[in-house]
Amino acid sequence: MTLKVLKTNPNLKLKQARLAIIDIGSNSIRMLIYDDFTSSRVPFFNEKAVCELGKNLDKSRKLHHSGKIYALKVLKRFSEILNVSKITNLKIIATAVLREASDARLFIEDVEKLFQKKIEILSGDQEAECAAEGVKIGFENVDGLVADLGGGSLELARVENNLITNKTSLPLGVLRLINNPIVKKRNLSKYIKKLFAEEKWLSKKKFKNLYLVGGTWRALFKLHLFQNDHPVHIIHQYSIDNERLKKFLDKISSFNKSKLKTVEYISKSRTQYLPYSSIILNEIMNFTNPKKILCSISGLREGALVKEHFKDLESPDMFNKSLEHIAKKRGDLGLTFKKYYHFIKPVFDGNEYYNQKLLNLACVLSHMDWGLGAFQKAELVFQETLNTPLLKLSHKERIQIALSCYWRYCSIKYNPKMEYLTFLNNNEIFSSKQVGAALRFANSLTSISTIFLEEFKLYKRGNALFLKIPSQHQEIISKQVTKKFKALARELFLEPRVLYSNN
Repeated sequence: MTLKVLKTNPNLKLKQARLAIIDIGSNSIRMLIYDDFTSSRVPFFNEKAVCELGKNLDKSRKLHHSGKIYALKVLKRFSEILNVSKITNLKIIATAVLREASDARLFIEDVEKLFQKKIEILSGDQEAECAAEGVKIGFENVDGLVADLGGGSLELARVENNLITNKTSLPLGVLRLINNPIVKKRNLSKYIKKLFAEEKWLSKKKFKNLYLVGGTWRALFKLHLFQNDHPVHIIHQYSIDNERLKKFLDKISSFNKSKLKTVEYISKSRTQYLPYSSIILNEIMNFTNPKKILCSISGLREGALVKEHFKDLESPDMFNKSLEHIAKKRGDLGLTFKKYYHFIKPVFDGNEYYNQKLLNLACVLSHMDWGLGAFQKAELVFQETLNTPLLKLSHKERIQIALSCYWRYCSIKYNPKMEYLTFLNNNEIFSSKQVGAALRFANSLTSISTIFLEEFKLYKRGNALFLKIPSQHQEIISKQVTKKFKALARELFLEPRVLYSNN
């Protein structure tokens, strides 16, 4: 009998892993496509179209006619993209506009026929829950109020130590308000206060953090980020304290149409909503008095996918799978970063300023080769690391890892722009330098093969830094290796010691 060897298509697994979600909202329609959602919650395709399906919904109770025509054109384009990409794993969700419009049924049928897929129309509570689940993807231990501002509604959810305890949906969407026949900008605060007062759980307990979800609030925070010359140009986890944000909101809420035309940095489709979103945010802050306000790019869509794809968001397996995904994207097909991590880890055990999560990521993200001179390479790796597509990193953590990767590629006598260093205290800067020096030294040992990282041992004892190596490999300890070992010991304020062993 002859056994047939079945040839597998290497692209098959990739196509099956790919996942798309379409979100049909009151103001915009967006499609995201993920390479592998279980490995990375950052989409490689993200496209939005402002269709205004819910324009004048409070007056007509119907979908906006021109918005409906445009929405179907956009959805046909999305359908073509999915067909060309051979992506069949698709989820379609819809929110307030398709819940409330009296003529939504025909539109829903057209969309479901186009994609051969049912639309999941979320209730207000489901929206709030999905937004909170999405925030949990992007932050460590969520504790506070999640507020998702869309075109048709505002969803609020209390999350206590990653558990959702309360939720509600209110008719406070920016598109709805700007076209509301009764509620105007001048009496908006009064209207919001009345709605909030009916939600008793909002005033029962103070909130430590306020997490903001939704395109209009992202635009608001983007404006603040650029106006204040924040060096990390990433909206996710951009945070502002209560007092500073209130001053900014007071200014933006007073803008008239002519003033809004002068606003830079953000999409013109969002500018008209800035004063409304500022007033809503101000009232939320007055009511809940959070210490810190943070922006999240992960929300409703990510949360809608989480329920189907994850049982435990806090599982170490999730983090490890993300590390391996990034490593492979960086060309580390042999997962060499693990060898680097286990080699330098004994030196940094118990370092409160540079934990194991950051150390793991530094080992992954520093493993690049741009084929350029040392200094240019350091700059490029710094920027690449700073902007790495990972969600659960604060801006300070991004800077810490980026600094380590920078010093991995150039001498510690060089510094990146000083504006980054102001985000860290001295201990955090020293720890970043130490990790950079450790990676630089480890790399000098691997010029022949990374296998030596498994055979050599690096550890601290008393006031000395020890490198223990098998005697048969002593020729690897070149002048360059010795120089970098001494540099690492100097950064750790330890004496360098090399030991040779016969086993």
